Amino acid sequence: MRLRSVLVSISMVTAVTVTPASAAKLTVSQYSRIMATLPWAVALEKGMFKDAGLDIDGLTAGSGGGTAMRNMLASELPFGEVATPVAVAAAKSGIELKIIYAASNQIGELAWASKPDSNINSIKDLVGRRVAFTNPKSTTEMVIRYALKMEGLTDKVEVIPLGGLGPALTALSQGAVAAAPIVDPRLTLQPKEQKILFYASKYYPQFPWEVGVTTKEFADKHPDTVRRIIAVRRKAVEYIYAHPKEAAEVYAKVWNVSQQEAEAILPKFFEWKHWSAGNFSAEGLAALTEGLNLVGEVSGPVDWPALIDQSYLDKDLQRPL
Repeated sequence: MRLRSVLVSISMVTAVTVTPASAAKLTVSQYSRIMATLPWAVALEKGMFKDAGLDIDGLTAGSGGGTAMRNMLASELPFGEVATPVAVAAAKSGIELKIIYAASNQIGELAWASKPDSNINSIKDLVGRRVAFTNPKSTTEMVIRYALKMEGLTDKVEVIPLGGLGPALTALSQGAVAAAPIVDPRLTLQPKEQKILFYASKYYPQFPWEVGVTTKEFADKHPDTVRRIIAVRRKAVEYIYAHPKEAAEVYAKVWNVSQQEAEAILPKFFEWKHWSAGNFSAEGLAALTEGLNLVGEVSGPVDWPALIDQSYLDKDLQRPL
């Protein structure tokens, strides 16, 4: 089902926006799959929710796209972290949402790879071939379309959605596509199993691709809860930067890799300042606007100040948009 039809259907859901009577779960898209979600793992492992007086005992992970948004709206606690295009699409479909923080303004390790024994060595070698991305109007679709545009290859490469990173890599291994998106842990831990063609950060140095959202109704009724959840996440982000070894221990446990492997993967993310404390990059929002236009989610400018409510962020994180 396409993202638009999913969001139209879930816009008809009437969420019960009351403080949960029992322990609740946050919705975090691609939890334990993408590095942007590490702060939530740290928050759980270090008891930060309990310390903040929040009765939250777990996370609901979606596969991305409309699934995460649907999970959030159906939850007792309508607060979650989703891909920015999903939040924009939901708002356009009539759901009264607030975008309340940026999880990351840096796109991280996302790359496109070919098979190691192929004769495809760069993005220019993809002319006349099929290339995978995950889901329609996703971050991966924006990146591949923008990269092809910047290289003058628009309409010279067929790009197709395959439903996720796993299916895309399976299609690559079977020769159904010439290139597919790839992320850690595989990117670092299995370098000989793919040939990297380009990194997304080459084309999008700043890119707020994952954001926190809640419903307007819940935020209006429970502003203190919203602020405390955001504060927990900021505390977790600060812990990651201050305690890299301990952060690697959490990553190893939740991502099911060894401590040695975790310590091999994480250093570049510290260098990139991958985790945002919550602040938005204006440069990144401009790049995101272009990406949203490329995938047909919007036509023209995006009124970010109308979508983003920074009032739940600490004052030092609030930025002109």
